[in-house]
Amino acid sequence: MFKDMREYLQMLDENGYLDRRSEEIALEEIPYQLELQEKNGNTVIFDNIKGYKYGLFNNVFGRREYLAMAFGCEKEKVVDIFGERMEERVKPVMVEDAPVQEVVLNPGEFDIREFPFIQHGQNDAGRYITGGMVIAKDPETGVRNLSFNRMQLKGPDKTGLRMSPTQDLETYYRKAVAMGKPLEIAVVIGAHPMCLLAAACGPPRGVDELDIAGALRGEPIELVKCKTIDMEVPAYAEVILEGKILPDEMEEEGPFGDFQEFYIEVMKNHVLHIGCVTMRKDPMIQVIRAGSRDDVTLLGSPREAQIKRQLESMNIDVTAINIMITGNYLTCAIAVRKQYELEVKNALMAAFGSFKFLKNCIIVDHDVDVFDPADIFWAMSTRLSAEKGIMIVPNAMGFGRDKYGIHTTKLGIDATAPFNQWDEFERVRVYRPEA
Repeated sequence: MFKDMREYLQMLDENGYLDRRSEEIALEEIPYQLELQEKNGNTVIFDNIKGYKYGLFNNVFGRREYLAMAFGCEKEKVVDIFGERMEERVKPVMVEDAPVQEVVLNPGEFDIREFPFIQHGQNDAGRYITGGMVIAKDPETGVRNLSFNRMQLKGPDKTGLRMSPTQDLETYYRKAVAMGKPLEIAVVIGAHPMCLLAAACGPPRGVDELDIAGALRGEPIELVKCKTIDMEVPAYAEVILEGKILPDEMEEEGPFGDFQEFYIEVMKNHVLHIGCVTMRKDPMIQVIRAGSRDDVTLLGSPREAQIKRQLESMNIDVTAINIMITGNYLTCAIAVRKQYELEVKNALMAAFGSFKFLKNCIIVDHDVDVFDPADIFWAMSTRLSAEKGIMIVPNAMGFGRDKYGIHTTKLGIDATAPFNQWDEFERVRVYRPEA
C-alpha cells in the first residue's frame, strides 16, 4: 500500500479524484469552497493561500470509492476487508530519519497560527485544528492511544483541547493528574490515511491503534521518536506538534459547529502547550469539517465494519450496511437475508450494543438499497408493521454531549417482509425478455 498521505493523494490524482486549486485565494474564502467541493466529491488541495507559506488539503475520504482503491477491492467489499483487518495487529517499526523531522522548531521559533488552519463555521470562536490526530500514552502502562480532538488556536504555542469524558485520552489525563504530572501528547497533521481510520476504530482499552493501522495498511507503520516528549509518531506525516496538557488547567473554548450541525456552547476545556514543532520542508495541512462527508466516512467506516462483524458472529446474513445515510453516524440502515421471523429484533439489539452512539437502526430485506433513502422509506411504507416492527429502548447510553436527553432512547425499526411470505412481497421488476 502507499507509504504516506502524499502517495495516497497521488493515487487519487491518477484516478481523476483530486482537484488542485493553484489560483491565489484568501484563507477566509476557503470554508465556503470546501462546502462546494464536498458536493463535487473530489479531494482538493489549495496550494496558493494568500499570506501563508503552506497549502492545505481536504476531503480525503470524500467518496467510498477511495477506500476501495486503497484496499484494492470493489466498493461493496470495503466493509468486509476493513472488518477483517481491524481485528488483526501489525506492530509499527522504529526509524531514525524521518521526513516529518526535516525541520525542527523550538520555543520562540514557531507560531502555529502561521499554518493555514481555518474557521469552518460562521459562529465558530475562531480557527481550529480539526484534522489533527492526537497520540498519547497511558501513564501507567505506556499503551498508545489515537484520537481526534478539536483544538482552538489561542496563541503561537497554545490551543484549547476538547476531550470527551468517554475517551481514552480523558482517562489518561486523569491518571496523569493523579500522579501529579502533565500528560504529554503529540498532534499529528497529515498522518497516513490508515492511521486516521485506526484512530476511529475505538478498540478495547489497552490496544495500540497503531497496531491496527499497520494491519489496515498491510505493513508496519514507520515511527520516529519525538524530540522533546516521550512519544513515537508517524515518520511520514506532514507536521507534528509536541506538547503537554497541564493538570487542572481549563479555559473557555468555543462555540464550535459540531458533526450534528449545531453549535457547541462555550465551555471550560483543557489547554495544550506546544513545546516543539517538527515538519517536512514543504508541509501541507489537513483540515476536516465536522459533519462533512470526509468526517463521516472517516468516523463511520470502522463502525460499519464493527456492527457487521457483530451481526455475522450471530449468523445473521448481512448483505449491506450504511451508517452514513443521514450525513452522520447516529442512524444506520442494514439489509439482511432473513432466516427466522424474530432474528431482526436480535439484530437491532446487537447493533445498538456494538456501537453506543447509534441512535436509530432500520433493518430491511436484501432487495432494498440501503444507500438510497427513498428505497429505505419504500420498505418502511410497504413492509413495516408498526405494531410489531418498532422497538423503543429508553434510558440507554448514547452520544455523550446530550443535556436534553435526546440520545438516551434508541429506535429500532424492522422494515422487513413477513418471513416465508416472499412470493407475496417480491418486488415488481421491469419486464426484460432475456430475464
